[in-house]
Amino acid sequence: MRVDITGVKPGGTFESLLRTAGFVVVQWAHCEQSLELLVNTLFREFGGNKLPGRKRMPKPLSEKIAFVKECAAQISSLASFKAELEALALDFEAVLQTRHDLVHGALTDAPVLDGVFTFIRLEAHPDIHEVKEFQYDLKKFPALEASLVRLGAKAPKVAKRVFAARPKPP
Repeated sequence: MRVDITGVKPGGTFESLLRTAGFVVVQWAHCEQSLELLVNTLFREFGGNKLPGRKRMPKPLSEKIAFVKECAAQISSLASFKAELEALALDFEAVLQTRHDLVHGALTDAPVLDGVFTFIRLEAHPDIHEVKEFQYDLKKFPALEASLVRLGAKAPKVAKRVFAARPKPP
């Protein structure tokens, strides 16, 4: 499938979509770096590697988020961070699907109607791959932007506070 962008005017909806996708990619990278620091700290410094079934550090994003929740619930030395870690995980989950769709989706040749773009995305499941079609309305960007900006401010603070509180060797 080929997306025909002939006739797309600079400053138009296609350019707005590119700015949206670029913002999501750059801001998400900022957020996920903090999540990586947090996961690494929880795994190596707070005993997350001793939790049942956690012999390797989580790699996929959904596993990282689940790991943060698991650590918050099960590691007593994180009690003072529990609410903060759970809230951070929820904040990641709130934008996760939209981020996945925009980053991993491919534009279709469906017409753009009033700033609404149609995408497809291959979703890999253990036993099957399925094609998911979805739409993204550029009018939703201000809310997505605000969520990502808040997450980008919150994630590094939480990660740094947990890192600073890590148990020190005797």
